[in-house]
Amino acid sequence: MATVNVLARGGATRTANKLKRRERILSCAGDIIAADGVEGFTLSKLAERADVTIPTIHNLLGKKSEIYALLVDQMMGRLEDAFGEQQIGDPVIAVETFFDSLISLFASNEALYKGALVAGEQIQLFEHQTQSGIFARSLVLARRVCETALANGELEGRISSELMAAHLFDSQRIARQDWMNGYTDLATYRTKVLTNMFIALCADASPALKERLLAKISGG
Repeated sequence: MATVNVLARGGATRTANKLKRRERILSCAGDIIAADGVEGFTLSKLAERADVTIPTIHNLLGKKSEIYALLVDQMMGRLEDAFGEQQIGDPVIAVETFFDSLISLFASNEALYKGALVAGEQIQLFEHQTQSGIFARSLVLARRVCETALANGELEGRISSELMAAHLFDSQRIARQDWMNGYTDLATYRTKVLTNMFIALCADASPALKERLLAKISGG
């Protein structure tokens, strides 16, 4: 019986060490992408930085496309942690809070998040037309904002919450592409996205909400 317990503890330790090593290699991959971009990322460079062999990388993380997917999934996990506790009430405050949290996360390591997003686009992780794409998770929060606003009489229900949520989500795609490719900075990204989202909400807003949204759009 004691031997079984020792083996169990030994197995748990090996698993923990394997996960720790895996996370370290993934962190090194993120550092390389942050410094050199996606185009400068190679498995040989990762092996040298992490002081492991390429077969070890394949064993623990997989090939390049799988490493990109892991980095993006890690990013989405951080997003979900940041947004998971967000209180959904006033739609204007909810949208602004959501996006300020996103901008804050991206600003913490702008090069890394740009690289992760570019990598994700390259391997088609952001399939906006399907429910299987990673970014489809963000629709859940957008739908909650719309449903709460409808229940509170701030949206009038002429447009379904599902369709409105899709338009809110789509509002940030072009602005995100411009930021990812270095055409705009994060401040411009934020302004463009919030303006687009407020315009979308105006299509179904109550008179009182529309007045507030128009003031925001005009910079009031």
